[in-house]
Amino acid sequence: MKISFKQGRGNKVHILLDGEYKMTVDGDFPLLASVREGSEIGEEELEFLENEVNVRRAFNKASDLLSRRDHSEKELLLKLRQKGFSEGAEAAIEKLRDYGYVDDERFAFSYASELQRLKHFGKKRIEQELFKKGVDRSIISDVLDSLEFDENELYDLIMKKYYRNLSTEKGVQKTINALVRAGYGFGEIKAALSLVAENEGEISDE
Repeated sequence: MKISFKQGRGNKVHILLDGEYKMTVDGDFPLLASVREGSEIGEEELEFLENEVNVRRAFNKASDLLSRRDHSEKELLLKLRQKGFSEGAEAAIEKLRDYGYVDDERFAFSYASELQRLKHFGKKRIEQELFKKGVDRSIISDVLDSLEFDENELYDLIMKKYYRNLSTEKGVQKTINALVRAGYGFGEIKAALSLVAENEGEISDE
């Protein structure tokens, strides 16, 4: 089979075999420099070239996804497969890991901090969310150990988001259920609600 190249749009280069289109790569693809126009290519060489092209395409797509926000390895692999990059996806992620572009530990600490700060999730819910992202349990354990929860944070959350519900028994139960789903333990919730009740008495006395 004789290989040839045709310039595509922008930085794209089309690869042809015996004059028929085979695949497209970007102009920066390293192997282009090592393959001469019009040279013969065998089946093994073609298989190697196709594999490298697939890895390159998956790498470029993954890099694009990472430029928008950080991802865990599992999450990134799933997205690549959903977008049709099943071949070469794992090898692409290995390269990204080697370059430091994808790092589950860095992702886990950053994501957990975001969930705590913006979503006001407790440790149990943060653990669940990290597990769903495919983060290793040992990393999750380290992340949870590093998180600091001020007991007043839950009190402030109740006062800000749930205080209007506390006038009825049904509303109190609804609040408890919501906080359990957010990852807080019953002991934490009970203590925070007791603090709300105490402060409510102080306010009414004033």
